[in-house]
Amino acid sequence: MYGCDLPECNLLRTNFCKNFVVGKDVIIHTAAVNRGADDEIIVGSIVATYNLVSAMKEGRKKARLIFLSSTQAETETIYGLSKRLTEIMLQGFAKEYKIPITVFRVANVFGEGCRPFYNSVVATFCYQAAKNRKLTVTDGKRKMNFIYVKDLAKIVFNEVFARRKRYFYFKRIATDNVITVENLASLIKSFDKIKSSQELKNRFYKNLYHAYLSYKNNQNGRQKIRS
Repeated sequence: MYGCDLPECNLLRTNFCKNFVVGKDVIIHTAAVNRGADDEIIVGSIVATYNLVSAMKEGRKKARLIFLSSTQAETETIYGLSKRLTEIMLQGFAKEYKIPITVFRVANVFGEGCRPFYNSVVATFCYQAAKNRKLTVTDGKRKMNFIYVKDLAKIVFNEVFARRKRYFYFKRIATDNVITVENLASLIKSFDKIKSSQELKNRFYKNLYHAYLSYKNNQNGRQKIRS
């Protein structure tokens, strides 16, 4: 298995894409831009993905693509629009060029060591609570759906070996882990009084606690960054 990220791997460079797809059986595409100017966000999703699947189309061997979209595709934000248009584009590529493509539209992902103050409210709250800082809550009544990163990894891993009868497969990946922003903040703040995850009532809470510990146990304040 080969992992690839910026700056080495730049999907906006067509020559890189052409070389990258050579010899690949499965490509798991998670790259995107979710902050910046509108054109940067659109280019970072739509154009980058177009370059990748165009290179796959031209290759003699058709690799299989697994694309991780976001439930933000159901919103009217620029990021959501870029994801939705990318999904539509991939469906067209799959049908026209017989490229096996899976699109997972995924709920909010959380896990240990994620980057705080970026695109994960769980990471931000866990970091703030672990450092005894005030948690900043906005839009507290909003309900959010979360999936633990290890659960998502299992789903993607199983898809690598799944046999699909059609070229395009789409699935919305959500869970029963639904909580309001204000209740999420209160829960994470309470973790300071907990000695073991066994004190928590369900698996979702336990996974949140493990994410919290990844910041609490990091004494020097430096975080392993995963965007």
